[in-house]
Amino acid sequence: MNATNQELSLNKLIILYMLNILDSPLTNSKISEFILNNGYTSYFSLQEYLNQMTESDLLKTTNASHTTMYYITESGKTTLEFFENRIPDSTKAEIVKYLDDNKFEIKSTLEISAEYYPGKKDDILVHCLAKENKEIIMELKVTVYEKDYAIKICDNWKVNNHEIYKNLLSDLIK
Repeated sequence: MNATNQELSLNKLIILYMLNILDSPLTNSKISEFILNNGYTSYFSLQEYLNQMTESDLLKTTNASHTTMYYITESGKTTLEFFENRIPDSTKAEIVKYLDDNKFEIKSTLEISAEYYPGKKDDILVHCLAKENKEIIMELKVTVYEKDYAIKICDNWKVNNHEIYKNLLSDLIK
């Protein structure tokens, strides 16, 4: 195996390892952030790896809030079991540290969503969702009449959802 094939295999194994220890989907941007910041490969090569791994059923994708999220399949887990020993311990430690350092941002990305859709007339439906351990803890549906309001609500929900949840709950139980 030449150096290029070893690098390709290692990069794919790193992605599988990340997703396996996280045990939940991870955004393309979070995978990219780790791989690129550590200099493992280029952005375009990474996107090619993700595409190849999806096509070969090592990964599956899902879309949440207009964001592509990747998760490991059973086939990916089996592959990782066979070849995990090829990932250097130092790289595994970097992955664990990265996921630990970014756990709140990763969790927030996974469990908070906000989207808007055209309504029946000139209105716009805004749907905000908060999940904890895959259970819905808050779901908010609001109708607005301007797209700018819908965008602002979605943006605010994504950034301030904990505060909004706390304030709304406090107001409701007074």
